[in-house]
Amino acid sequence: MRMYEASGSGSVIERFYQEILVPSFPADELIGLDEVQEIADREDASIWLAEDDEGTLLGGAIAEWDDSVRVLLLGYLAIRPGIRGGGIGGPLYLAALDSWRQRFKPCLIIAEIEDPAVHGGSEDYGDPAARLRFYVNRGSRILDFPYFQPALEPGAERVEGLLLIALHADPEFAGADDDTIDAAVVRGYLENYQTQYEGKVATDDQAMIMWRALDRPGGVRLR
Repeated sequence: MRMYEASGSGSVIERFYQEILVPSFPADELIGLDEVQEIADREDASIWLAEDDEGTLLGGAIAEWDDSVRVLLLGYLAIRPGIRGGGIGGPLYLAALDSWRQRFKPCLIIAEIEDPAVHGGSEDYGDPAARLRFYVNRGSRILDFPYFQPALEPGAERVEGLLLIALHADPEFAGADDDTIDAAVVRGYLENYQTQYEGKVATDDQAMIMWRALDRPGGVRLR
């Protein structure tokens, strides 16, 4: 298996999107091909891929960097259907994470995953409980507040029942209390994220529940 950071919006990016991302995520959770191709060309984003000796894509990971709050989002980590659980995801994840730590340091690296208490597993999209174990076993912590993913395009729905998890946190981002992340950093990132996809910082009832939960002077608890 070869792992590498992809650059340019060539055919390998389109193959990764069509062969791996599309079968791995529900439509409301997936950005479009044009946006993935754009990410491959950006300095503030990164796509890591894994392939076998014959050039077959095995999996990939996509991350986007928000320099204004110094937070990196692992937007997608996906393995080709039929070979999930075969020992590809762990090495790919660790190689990408190590690269991002060095390139964007110091930073907070986060990811969105389905809460297994809310979402059931499926053959197409995998098992949320197994996905949570994957990240927790590699040192990730859950940010303790109710989270939803913004609508990723006009007409799409927000994705509810998600967990926001911290994959890596520099001590600089710690809150005032033990085992916390600075709530202002988390809120600042989420406001930018919502504005990027929904056009503004949301103030509807669902959003206000989340903002009130982030109003914690001591920081957002890690669990």
